[in-house]
Parts: sequence; C-alpha cells; structure tokens
Amino acid sequence: MPEPFTLQERIYKKGSIVWMENSKAMPYFFILKSGQLRQFFRLMDEEEVTVHGKGDTFGLIGCLTGHNYVDRLIAVEDSTVIMIKTEELIPFLAHRSEIFLKIVGDYSNRLRNINQKLFQLCSRGNYEDVPRHFLDIAEYFKAHKLDRNAVYAYRRYLAYGDDQALKTAVAAEIKAAEARVGTPLPPESFTPQRQGAKASYRGGEIIFLEQEKGDEFYFIESGKVKISHIDKSNEYVIAVLRSGEFFGEMAILNQEERNASAIAFENTRLLVLNKDTIMQSLGVEILKKVFTSLAKRMWYSYRRSINLSYKNPVLRLYDCLDFIIESKSGQKRENSYFFDINFHDLRGMTNTLDVEDSKIRDFLNDENIKLNYGTVSIINLSKYTDTLKVYRSREHTM
Repeated sequence: MPEPFTLQERIYKKGSIVWMENSKAMPYFFILKSGQLRQFFRLMDEEEVTVHGKGDTFGLIGCLTGHNYVDRLIAVEDSTVIMIKTEELIPFLAHRSEIFLKIVGDYSNRLRNINQKLFQLCSRGNYEDVPRHFLDIAEYFKAHKLDRNAVYAYRRYLAYGDDQALKTAVAAEIKAAEARVGTPLPPESFTPQRQGAKASYRGGEIIFLEQEKGDEFYFIESGKVKISHIDKSNEYVIAVLRSGEFFGEMAILNQEERNASAIAFENTRLLVLNKDTIMQSLGVEILKKVFTSLAKRMWYSYRRSINLSYKNPVLRLYDCLDFIIESKSGQKRENSYFFDINFHDLRGMTNTLDVEDSKIRDFLNDENIKLNYGTVSIINLSKYTDTLKVYRSREHTM
C-alpha cells in the first residue's frame, strides 16, 4: 500500500511571481492543479517561453539540486499548485510508475531540446541525413586513430543506410580499419560483457552513438561515461557522468533516436534497464539518484546556455570551469581543482574552437590555470574566483 503523504497547496493570484531567476530554490516539487503559469528562460540570445497547464510539473532542478532557479515563473491566471517536499518526492513516485515515467519523459524531452540547440550552435554538423552522419562520426574516429570505434560507426551506417554504392565503400573502409587493428571486428565484437542486467565496458568503448535507435537506458554502478556530440571535425563534450548517474532514457521514453553519443571514459559497469523494468529493478534510493541525475543534467545544460550567451570568449572559458565545479564534476584537492576534460573539450563546450588564441590570451597566460598533459586544473581556487568576478563585472558593463 502507498504510504500516506501530506500534500500542500498554494494559490498564486494572476500576475504574481512564483519565482525569479537566481532566487533561492524552494525545497518542493510542484504540480499545477489548476490555472496557468508562464515560464521564461533565456537560451543564449533568445528568451524561451513555456506555458504550463493543469497536470504539468516544475521545480525539479531546484528541488533536487539546491541550485538557484535559472528561470522566471509567473501566474498567467489564478493558479493552484500542489507542493511535494523534497524528501517525500521519490517515495511518492515510487508507487506511481505512470506518473514517474511521465515526469522523466517530460524533463528528458526538455533536456533533449536544449542540448540540440546547444549542439547546433557549437557544431557545423546536422542530422539532415542521419545515416551519413554515422560516416562523419567514423571519419572523426579514423582521423584520431580510433579504428575500432570507426568500425562501430561504419557498421551503424551499414545498418541504417540504403545507398548501395556507399555501403560497398564502407565495407572497404571496415576491412582497412580491421587490417590496421590486426583483427576482424564483426558486429558481435562490440557486444559488451554481460552478467544478467549488468554490462561492462572498457575505457574508450562506445556504448551507443547519436541517432542510433535504442530500447535500453543505463545506470552507472562504477566508472565514468562521456556524453558528447560528434561531427566530422570535432567531439563536443556535454558532460562526464559518474557513478550514481543515468543516461540514455530519452530514446526509450520518447521513442526517438539517441540525441548524443555515450562512450566509456574509463572501465565502467552499467545496470541496463528498459521502460518495463525500471520500477521493478530500482529501489527508492536509486530512483532518487535517477531523478537527481536528470535534474543535475538539466541544470548543467541551462547553465551552459547562459555561458554561451557571454560575448567575451575569455569569460566563457573561466565561467565554464565554474559551472563544472558547481556540478561537482571533477576532483577538489585542498584549494585546487582537477577536471575530467581537456582543453580541447573546454573550447568545444564554450564554442571557442574557432576563436584565435590571441583573443583568449589572458586565459592561456593565466599561471593559475594549468593545461598540462591534456588535462585542465586550477591551482588556487580563491584566486580563480577573484579572476572570474573581474571578467563577469566587465561583461555586465559592456
């Protein structure tokens, strides 16, 4: 039997403000019982407006992460909202699988839309010809001497493409890559080690590629997973997920293709789930991690969109490190910080790959920022914070 929960209600009069950008998050998750609310969020240089009606939900990010609100919410008409306390949200949903899956699906769809816009801004690639996009990904891997991953992408084209002449050329590329690797790479060679519902991947192995179809999603039991977009020239890192986080849910909940690629960042063990087994496979504590992971990723993407709205590329670089620190992705050691990404990843995330080094010289010459051996680190966090404040104040006076 479901546990009894005390659900609070609050009435907002027409025109009243529910919350503003940067205001302190309330420890509640909200369901709109009646009325209408309008949500405003700035995505790069445009203001996105979403109208919420009866049954819609909001407040997930602030509720589960504690981060300040990144949007503005106003009552369009007299509205009544149901408020669920943070500590009661997951136990409440654990007995209501339909509501749970609807909320995860709704928020995953919002996250998909944001990440697609971010990718379109930072990348020259597009998905107008989905099968050929696998060839672009293969070319990226080939150029970086990642032949095994190139073969994976080539085989995705063979599975989805319909151009017979191209398929013949792709088959030749596969044979050439296998020769470089020194062993055949049939489709079954990409199947991970499985033990029941658990799968193991070695560092660098592909879990799935963007635009693949999928009917499974994943919970990270150990290791790390890199989520990125890949085109012919670059890989644009979205996030590096850690133990306790999940990914891949968008494809199965929204019946759409994968909208990003997932690659094991190191040796990784995953719990493999599907739409039918999630509620049976996960206990309340892990369900909470699933929701918290989704909330963190949404906040991360919202925060990244704010970063990309800054005009000064130097500020974008400094600010990106700041929201990575806020998301606790990396390692703090005393007053220093070490990031999971390298400088190329950082430039991809901040849309500065094509910016001349002379325009980011202040960042490159900052002795407090170390760019050694493909990694990024901050020597003194206090000094870094002071530098960030200076560049933010300059941006606001431009």
